[in-house]
Amino acid sequence: MKKFLLSTFVMVAGLFALASGARAESNSVVTIHVNQDFIAGGKALSAGTYKVYQGSPETGQWLILRNKETGASVFLLPTTHDETFPRQFQAKLTRAANVYYLSEVVTDLGVYTFSSPRALTQTATNGGSRQNGNVESN
Repeated sequence: MKKFLLSTFVMVAGLFALASGARAESNSVVTIHVNQDFIAGGKALSAGTYKVYQGSPETGQWLILRNKETGASVFLLPTTHDETFPRQFQAKLTRAANVYYLSEVVTDLGVYTFSSPRALTQTATNGGSRQNGNVESN
């Protein structure tokens, strides 16, 4: 009888831990809208509404962008992460040689910065123009 009660208690405690972990994970999802096609993580993505899933500080800093309409997603590792508390969520796109690439994502956990793709950097230094643009969340 004691074994049964102990195993039941352990099982309930485990379920509680899983439920609270799932709740904490759901709070780290941000929705942003991007108005133009862009490149992120070496993958071409279309304009649309994206969910940004954030990794917890315990597991490392990473992001997953998932398009709500098409389901296309990309795994991103930022070059820097600033833990400032932003005023509003947004994605910053930078233009190089008529192509936009994701250069920054602002979420509730801070500002994530991404380096420009090597091919775009080489093209921009060979005469292409470079412009910044902000895309805000809904």
